[in-house]
Amino acid sequence: MATFKNTVNHLVYHLNRHTCQIGWCKEVKSDATCKARFPREVHETLSIDKETDHINMKKLEPYINFFSPIVTFLIRCNSDVTCLLSGTAVKAVIAYVTDYVTKSSLKTHVMFDVVRNTVERKSEFLNGTLDSIERGR
Repeated sequence: MATFKNTVNHLVYHLNRHTCQIGWCKEVKSDATCKARFPREVHETLSIDKETDHINMKKLEPYINFFSPIVTFLIRCNSDVTCLLSGTAVKAVIAYVTDYVTKSSLKTHVMFDVVRNTVERKSEFLNGTLDSIERGR
Protein backbone atom coordinates (compact mmCIF):
# COMPACT_ATOMS: atom_id res chain seq x y z
CA MET A 1 0.00 0.00 0.00
CA ALA A 2 2.91 2.37 0.72
CA THR A 3 4.26 1.81 -2.81
CA PHE A 4 0.83 2.64 -4.26
CA LYS A 5 0.58 5.90 -2.28
CA ASN A 6 4.16 6.94 -3.09
CA THR A 7 3.67 6.22 -6.79
CA VAL A 8 0.39 8.14 -6.96
CA ASN A 9 1.86 11.09 -5.03
CA HIS A 10 4.85 11.20 -7.38
CA LEU A 11 2.68 11.02 -10.52
CA VAL A 12 0.17 13.62 -9.31
CA TYR A 13 2.90 16.03 -8.29
CA HIS A 14 4.63 15.77 -11.67
CA LEU A 15 1.63 15.33 -13.99
CA ASN A 16 -1.49 16.92 -12.47
CA ARG A 17 0.09 20.04 -10.95
CA HIS A 18 -0.53 23.20 -12.95
CA THR A 19 2.19 25.78 -13.44
CA CYS A 20 1.16 29.02 -15.13
CA GLN A 21 3.34 29.98 -18.08
CA ILE A 22 3.39 33.10 -20.24
CA GLY A 23 2.11 32.26 -23.72
CA TRP A 24 0.50 29.01 -22.59
CA CYS A 25 -2.21 29.91 -20.09
CA LYS A 26 -1.31 33.54 -19.41
CA GLU A 27 -0.95 36.56 -21.62
CA VAL A 28 2.23 38.63 -21.60
CA LYS A 29 0.59 41.27 -19.38
CA SER A 30 1.68 41.05 -15.76
CA ASP A 31 -1.89 41.27 -14.38
CA ALA A 32 -3.27 38.53 -16.64
CA THR A 33 -5.31 35.74 -15.11
CA CYS A 34 -4.76 32.07 -15.88
CA LYS A 35 -6.87 30.81 -18.82
CA ALA A 36 -7.04 27.39 -17.14
CA ARG A 37 -8.82 29.01 -14.15
CA PHE A 38 -6.06 28.32 -11.62
CA PRO A 39 -5.79 28.66 -8.67
CA ARG A 40 -9.04 26.85 -7.93
CA GLU A 41 -11.17 27.00 -4.79
CA VAL A 42 -10.02 24.86 -1.87
CA HIS A 43 -12.61 22.88 0.14
CA GLU A 44 -11.62 21.12 3.36
CA THR A 45 -14.52 18.65 3.13
CA LEU A 46 -17.17 17.47 0.70
CA SER A 47 -20.16 19.80 0.94
CA ILE A 48 -23.38 20.66 -0.88
CA ASP A 49 -24.52 24.23 -1.49
CA LYS A 50 -28.21 24.19 -0.44
CA GLU A 51 -29.16 27.14 -2.66
CA THR A 52 -27.70 25.85 -5.93
CA ASP A 53 -27.44 22.11 -5.12
CA HIS A 54 -23.83 22.35 -6.27
CA ILE A 55 -21.48 19.69 -4.89
CA ASN A 56 -18.14 21.03 -3.65
CA MET A 57 -15.71 18.14 -3.79
CA LYS A 58 -12.96 17.94 -1.17
CA LYS A 59 -9.96 19.75 -2.65
CA LEU A 60 -6.90 20.69 -0.63
CA GLU A 61 -4.54 21.91 -3.39
CA PRO A 62 -5.40 24.98 -5.52
CA TYR A 63 -3.01 24.04 -8.38
CA ILE A 64 -3.83 20.31 -8.74
CA ASN A 65 -6.74 18.93 -10.78
CA PHE A 66 -9.11 16.38 -9.32
CA PHE A 67 -7.74 12.90 -9.93
CA SER A 68 -8.56 9.26 -9.34
CA PRO A 69 -5.72 7.51 -7.48
CA ILE A 70 -6.48 4.13 -9.06
CA VAL A 71 -6.70 5.51 -12.61
CA THR A 72 -3.52 7.57 -12.09
CA PHE A 73 -1.67 4.50 -10.79
CA LEU A 74 -2.83 2.28 -13.65
CA ILE A 75 -2.36 4.57 -16.65
CA ARG A 76 0.46 6.67 -15.16
CA CYS A 77 -0.55 9.96 -16.71
CA ASN A 78 -2.61 13.08 -15.98
CA SER A 79 -6.10 11.86 -15.12
CA ASP A 80 -8.26 14.93 -14.65
CA VAL A 81 -11.52 13.70 -13.08
CA THR A 82 -14.77 15.65 -13.11
CA CYS A 83 -18.10 15.09 -11.41
CA LEU A 84 -20.87 14.87 -14.04
CA LEU A 85 -23.95 15.42 -11.92
CA SER A 86 -25.33 18.42 -13.79
CA GLY A 87 -27.14 18.15 -17.11
CA THR A 88 -24.94 20.88 -18.59
CA ALA A 89 -21.73 18.99 -17.79
CA VAL A 90 -23.10 15.75 -19.23
CA LYS A 91 -24.24 17.52 -22.42
CA ALA A 92 -20.81 19.14 -22.82
CA VAL A 93 -19.05 15.77 -22.52
CA ILE A 94 -21.45 14.12 -24.97
CA ALA A 95 -20.92 16.96 -27.47
CA TYR A 96 -17.13 16.72 -27.10
CA VAL A 97 -16.99 12.94 -27.50
CA THR A 98 -19.44 12.97 -30.43
CA ASP A 99 -17.44 15.68 -32.18
CA TYR A 100 -14.21 13.75 -31.60
CA VAL A 101 -15.59 10.39 -32.77
CA THR A 102 -17.28 11.80 -35.89
CA LYS A 103 -14.54 14.14 -37.06
CA SER A 104 -13.84 13.58 -40.72
CA SER A 105 -10.64 11.96 -41.84
CA LEU A 106 -8.54 13.02 -44.80
CA LYS A 107 -10.56 12.74 -48.01
CA THR A 108 -9.34 10.21 -50.58
CA HIS A 109 -9.12 12.73 -53.43
CA VAL A 110 -6.97 15.02 -51.27
CA MET A 111 -4.62 12.14 -50.40
CA PHE A 112 -4.23 11.17 -54.10
CA ASP A 113 -3.52 14.80 -55.00
CA VAL A 114 -0.70 14.91 -52.43
CA VAL A 115 0.78 11.69 -53.84
CA ARG A 116 0.54 13.06 -57.41
CA ASN A 117 2.28 16.31 -56.44
CA THR A 118 5.03 14.41 -54.65
CA VAL A 119 5.62 12.15 -57.66
CA GLU A 120 5.74 15.13 -60.02
CA ARG A 121 8.27 16.98 -57.86
CA LYS A 122 10.47 13.95 -57.33
CA SER A 123 10.36 12.51 -60.86
CA GLU A 124 14.13 12.74 -61.34
CA PHE A 125 14.59 10.76 -58.12
CA LEU A 126 12.02 8.13 -59.09
CA ASN A 127 13.26 7.83 -62.71
CA GLY A 128 16.84 7.33 -61.60
CA THR A 129 18.38 10.32 -63.42
CA LEU A 130 20.34 11.33 -60.30
CA ASP A 131 23.38 9.48 -59.01
CA SER A 132 23.03 7.40 -55.85
CA ILE A 133 24.63 10.03 -53.57
CA GLU A 134 22.15 12.71 -54.67
CA ARG A 135 19.26 10.28 -54.33
CA GLY A 136 20.43 9.49 -50.79
CA ARG A 137 20.29 13.16 -49.87
